[in-house]
Amino acid sequence: MSSEGKSAPPSISTWRRLYWSIRRELWEHRSIYVAPLVVAMVALIGLVISTAGLPTSIRSMASMDVAQHSERLSMPYSVAALLLMATSVIVGCFYCLDALHGERRDRSILFWKSLPVSDATTVLAKASIPLVVLPLLTFAIATAVQIIMLIISTLVVLASGIAVTSLWSRLPLVDMPIGLIYFLIAMAFWYAPLYAWLLFVSAWAKRGTFVWAVIPPLAILTIQSTALQTTVFTDLAKSRLVGGFAQAFSAKAKDMATGEAARSGGVTPDPAKFLSSPELWIGLLVAALLIFAAIQLRRRREPI
Repeated sequence: MSSEGKSAPPSISTWRRLYWSIRRELWEHRSIYVAPLVVAMVALIGLVISTAGLPTSIRSMASMDVAQHSERLSMPYSVAALLLMATSVIVGCFYCLDALHGERRDRSILFWKSLPVSDATTVLAKASIPLVVLPLLTFAIATAVQIIMLIISTLVVLASGIAVTSLWSRLPLVDMPIGLIYFLIAMAFWYAPLYAWLLFVSAWAKRGTFVWAVIPPLAILTIQSTALQTTVFTDLAKSRLVGGFAQAFSAKAKDMATGEAARSGGVTPDPAKFLSSPELWIGLLVAALLIFAAIQLRRRREPI
């Protein structure tokens, strides 16, 4: 057959390559979804045990105000969501530490580099796991857990001869998913420089990625406290680790519970305050620079 009769190979868009690169990460790193599912099962088991005292709790709420009703009944739902959020952050950190280092360690980088997928697409796909995939996965699992919790609680209440409205009317059923998705998006943005730093270390270090990830911050903390007699870096690190709560919500972080603000008068999502925070945009700029550096490192790195 002549060359003129041969059809050109179909072109694959960058977005499709990115999509399949993300799929590859999910295939290779099952802990991304296994760990949240395990935590979800633990949360459900804890709820089943705690529902034994639910009817008594509802009957004792006659002397409480509406805010206390909501706070008390929402607590198990908030705890389950917070456990899944914490799991998401932990899984994201450990994933980033191994994402680029693992493929050099097992020499699979030689195979992946032979494919028509650029280093930028590969690194961006790996960065998308903690920044996009894990928040969406956590939201889906947390919502499913909360729905199952609501069904179990409803059955227990009905079996006890209590009107189901005494439970449903006191739960912020609309506010909970809204607060949850907002919290997950805000924390993904806030922790972006942390994830990007771990990806950079994963691309750079030949071994001991965890050690190399913590040594520079610890060294800076030691120097600033002994030689410089200042706490600037300590304040920056503390703000980056726990300050996102105060930036994203209009009340103290310790009072935060997904979705109960409107009922209890506690915290409420404050996107205007969050998006106007200079720390957020500085962090995103640092994250972009670190991801760019990780792309350049992967382009030049060889198997270990």
